[in-house]
Amino acid sequence: MLKQLDALEADLHTGNAEVAAYSELVRRHTRTEQMACKVTDEHVAEISRLQAVQEARMARKRQDHVKKRKVVAFAHPRAAARRAVASN
Repeated sequence: MLKQLDALEADLHTGNAEVAAYSELVRRHTRTEQMACKVTDEHVAEISRLQAVQEARMARKRQDHVKKRKVVAFAHPRAAARRAVASN
């Protein structure tokens, strides 16, 4: 009878150790998932920020291009208009 009780107690200790180990694994997994979600959120926020910066940069370039085109057009009259003035 004592041998059976000792075996039962050993099984209970083994079971408790397994439950404790499993609980620790679950806790670590949950913590890891939380950190991964946080990193993903930060990454998505950075991508959104960079996209906004890029769009603003592209809009500035479009405006600068239009301004430069007008300046060049006013600064350099067309060749045909120059020839017409020269022949008069």
